[in-house]
Amino acid sequence: MIRRRDLILAGAPALLRASTRRPNIVWLMTDEQRPDSLACYGSPWAHSPAIDALAAEGALFESAYVPSPVCVPCRSALLTAQAASTIGVLHNQARLRPDATFLSWRFEEAGYQTATFGKKHYFGGSGRPAFQTEDGKATEGIVDPEHYRAPFSEEGHDVVKYNARPTQKLRRNWILAGRFPTDEDQSAEVRNLKLATSWLEGRDQSKPFLLRLSINAPHTPVVAPARCLPLIDPDRIRIPEPTARQLEGQPERDRRILRSFEGSDVLTPAQLRQARHYYYARSAFADAVFARLLDFLRPRGLLDNTIVVMMSDHGAHLGDQGLLQKQTFYEQVATVPYVFWSRNHVAAGRRFRTPVNVNSLLPTLLDMAGLPAGGAQEASLAPSLRSGKEPPRKPVISEIAFGYQGWRDHDRQVMIRDGEFKMSLFADSSEPDGALYDLRRDPEERNNLFGNSAHRSTVQRLTRRIAEWDANRTRSADRKPVLSK
Repeated sequence: MIRRRDLILAGAPALLRASTRRPNIVWLMTDEQRPDSLACYGSPWAHSPAIDALAAEGALFESAYVPSPVCVPCRSALLTAQAASTIGVLHNQARLRPDATFLSWRFEEAGYQTATFGKKHYFGGSGRPAFQTEDGKATEGIVDPEHYRAPFSEEGHDVVKYNARPTQKLRRNWILAGRFPTDEDQSAEVRNLKLATSWLEGRDQSKPFLLRLSINAPHTPVVAPARCLPLIDPDRIRIPEPTARQLEGQPERDRRILRSFEGSDVLTPAQLRQARHYYYARSAFADAVFARLLDFLRPRGLLDNTIVVMMSDHGAHLGDQGLLQKQTFYEQVATVPYVFWSRNHVAAGRRFRTPVNVNSLLPTLLDMAGLPAGGAQEASLAPSLRSGKEPPRKPVISEIAFGYQGWRDHDRQVMIRDGEFKMSLFADSSEPDGALYDLRRDPEERNNLFGNSAHRSTVQRLTRRIAEWDANRTRSADRKPVLSK
């Protein structure tokens, strides 16, 4: 835990005292983590003291949207600082083109040692990895997404599974809740932590470093160590109860496809509560893993000139909107935690309300390190982090294609958040199937206004904004510099 007395920065003027040495960077990354799994985002049931301390002493973005609400497109976009459609990675089976360039190379070329441990989940590219060192695994082979491996079994571990319908094309029986069956130090999360600390001990101490610890939690299989379960009071967890009118008003892509293979109606109310309990307990475990890394760094002086950022690649449905898992643009999936901390580079105690895209991550970190970020399609947020002032307001975009699910697989879906309105639709098709929500009046997205004649002008305006974004994106991609290989 970062202690209050350790904090040097008391406000923006103290930034002038920052060291001229390039800062180290610690990138903490989870998978499938919702903002309401952290107390600093206002959740009354969450247990997240390590990240809460970073947020209290640093900066937090309240509405941080992902470039794509599924793993591979988001992670590929983050590393290239390009939109998912620009790099052609819109679903989990897509691969980066051979000419893809990673913005993380800029750190290496400036003398940084770079490493990532744990989940990578990007494919293709030129063959040169995004980091100099890439090691570790997303899962440890003790519990797979759908089953416990021998000698362990589901029996006695409080398991809740998604039982696929016999008619489903994609028959997946995910483990949505269950106890981790052995010592937590055997988990992939802790194994990757140990790889990271070992790398820190053996690295060249004369060089700055960029370290990413990328853990799978709280992604399925949602297995939490037994000690984490009492940290979450299941009776305090809010359970969503979507109405029939709400579900009927959803776009066809949700009603016809997603609900057919990830509908939450396969769970009883008791199972859904149990699944949510384990999800938040596994999120608490992720926080404990990050606390161990921070506790390793602190006594070695490795937080003295360091930027720490915590984020996830997307969130997850836990019965919200009648769904489980991801692949939608609802707030529970499309927004993630986005927290920055630094003694020298981040104004303390700031909460930014302006919606942003987390594809700003590497441009922001490069800017904070005094390095160029040419070619990035999102602007740096460093000026706001330094000054504490809100970033400029602009539309925020997210994209996805189903890719392999047997319905409009290659039609690009685009979400735009502009002011209080959020709209999503198939942007390259004239077939109307979309969603429009007024997040100020309807924060739970219960009333789809897309087909409402009173909001036709809003739909037209946001559709034009998407077209403008596409045109600007294409032009910036044509100007993208080729980084050295």
